[in-house]
Amino acid sequence: MTKQLARANPGCLASCIPLLFLLGCATSTTVVPVNTAPVEAPLAAEVPFVPPSPLGPIVAPGQVKELVPGGVIDWSGKTVWSRGAGILDPGNANREQAREMAERAAAVVAQRNLLEIIKGIRVDSDTRIQDLMAGNDTVYLRVEAVVRGARQRGPARYDSLAGTVEVELECDLCGEGGIESAVAPPVVGPEAAQAAALSPAAQELLRQYSVLVLDGGSTGLKPALFPKLYDDGGALLLDPREPGRAGWTHLVQYVGSLDQIPLSPGAGQPMVFWVREARGRLGSDIVVRRADASVLREARDGLEFLLKTDRVIIRLAQ
Repeated sequence: MTKQLARANPGCLASCIPLLFLLGCATSTTVVPVNTAPVEAPLAAEVPFVPPSPLGPIVAPGQVKELVPGGVIDWSGKTVWSRGAGILDPGNANREQAREMAERAAAVVAQRNLLEIIKGIRVDSDTRIQDLMAGNDTVYLRVEAVVRGARQRGPARYDSLAGTVEVELECDLCGEGGIESAVAPPVVGPEAAQAAALSPAAQELLRQYSVLVLDGGSTGLKPALFPKLYDDGGALLLDPREPGRAGWTHLVQYVGSLDQIPLSPGAGQPMVFWVREARGRLGSDIVVRRADASVLREARDGLEFLLKTDRVIIRLAQ
């Protein structure tokens, strides 16, 4: 099976073979390279643990896109954009004025389309943003503010033959002023994440591994703002929206290829899990084997730190 994996992803997996967790079938043996034993005090004193800084975006926009009516949800680029068209009034002799009016009309249509796209975004496998807006006036107003603040993508496109003007608007999916903060305002900042006390097991995990990779393969896993993580027995391992965690920004990053995962010298290697299956009404719940979930439970605060610092990456089949 290792040879098959190497052939499938020669660019990245060849350098990560010792680190992979082979989760493809129930009869396979799970290799757990993480030392979850408590770190001895002398070792901790000799090699002080310095938490890594937030990773930040690791791929160019356009790797994992969801095409929707009126626009696109770019999960890798962490943006959402929409388009709208306006028609020039043929009875207006002032062509410049007619074009300006058509452009304003196109922007209104693009805003309307952007709002509809945002409403359909998956928050988790049970909820879309429209569900949160329906039951919470504050969320509704925040989402509307995001739409009003959307920026224009390039100049308006004028089609003289058709007599139309097309406008594209864009807003951020994550971060301050983005959709994510509209539905779950930040309550834990990077400074608090850096200063958080980590268990010895978590420190050991973060010394060895720079990122946690959940490889969705061909499971049909769908992207969401706050995907839940389960073991294959149905036990919940992590719910980013549960009290005390809601409000983290940049919770996960989506990529289309393992080759996009950074391998920085001296910064640890990726820890890769194969997603066993996708579950939930909207198909965004992530399921891994219980044996592998136990590794993450052993260093649970390390997993939470990876989430807080943009170091959980999900690969989706394209």
